[in-house]
Amino acid sequence: MSKLLQHRWGFGLGAAAGAAAIVLVILLAFPKTQATAAEVMTKGAQAVARLTSIHLRGQLRADPVANFDSIDPDAAFCTIELWKQFEPETKWRYEKPGRVAVWDGQSFVMFLKTANIAAKGPMGPRNPFNKDWLHQIVQIANLSNTITNELNNAIAKGWKISHETGRADDGRLKDVVTIEAKSGRPDNDYLNNRFFDAADTRRIYVFDDQSGLLESVKIYLQAAAGDKLIFELDQIDYNQSFNPSLFQIELPADVSLVQNEMQKLPDNEKYAALTAEQAARAYIEALGRQDWTEAEKFRRMTIDDRTKKTFGGLELVSIGESFTAKDYPGRFVPYVIKLRSGEMITNNLGFKKDGNTDRWWDDSGCFVNLNPTSH
Repeated sequence: MSKLLQHRWGFGLGAAAGAAAIVLVILLAFPKTQATAAEVMTKGAQAVARLTSIHLRGQLRADPVANFDSIDPDAAFCTIELWKQFEPETKWRYEKPGRVAVWDGQSFVMFLKTANIAAKGPMGPRNPFNKDWLHQIVQIANLSNTITNELNNAIAKGWKISHETGRADDGRLKDVVTIEAKSGRPDNDYLNNRFFDAADTRRIYVFDDQSGLLESVKIYLQAAAGDKLIFELDQIDYNQSFNPSLFQIELPADVSLVQNEMQKLPDNEKYAALTAEQAARAYIEALGRQDWTEAEKFRRMTIDDRTKKTFGGLELVSIGESFTAKDYPGRFVPYVIKLRSGEMITNNLGFKKDGNTDRWWDDSGCFVNLNPTSH
């Protein structure tokens, strides 16, 4: 499910009316199969226009701890779930095996379970966790808008869209809409196939012919080696009642909290003047000599004991020339390190400039031990 809410028609209409306008455009300008697909998706948007709650459950190829919109075609499937209550007030919970985030109607909490790291606070514009990707993931639960905007994107971007019918095991008629989504990214972009919106995908939506309700979704990664299933939404529960405790997280007493904002240092200008390569070298070398105070100047979280044990005393082997990737507001710095265990690690450090201090900070989490059993 890519950034479905980023592009709108701007008609000032509701989701169902907007979808109807799209159908009219397709009827006038596109072949019958596309018009039929648009009609099916419009009916699907109308069928879920007034939900009180929704529960989604599926399987995703991804690291169990990684960001919610991350994909990894080579990873095993992990279970993801999303609960959203629309009435009497909006609350939601999104969870995968290593990460969970909730909004209880007043505040936001995200917890990385194995790393024992949490972020919390309001979801206002100055909150660094008010991430576009998180909002887009949660907005998937607003199925009426999601279906409408998926159709919107297909038409606006020229994606191939088709329709066919089938039957379930019990004989019920199904409407199947397939959309071939193209990312428009360069073939050699570093972030290709790491996120939904950075991948070419084939998306299959299955609707009940009578009710119009969405019943399942499958997303296949399209690559030269062939299509590969990376996401399957196989459980959709409409208008359930949720226990209020679902939207609460009890954080451990020793959890490491991510800072809402980095603080300026007495010598902040010195760090603000560093290039990405210089900052990466200073950061990694500080980890190597176990100067945690210095290393934390390049982070938004304290360094916990597990991370200290893993990366303390490392040897920096090399730093490469930084590079960019499409739509990423930072730079990637190649590095090679050798841990005290003798393990060699080659990776790219994602660095961003903090808006408050103008210092580079580790956005990639390369130097956070997410595995409690490693090293």
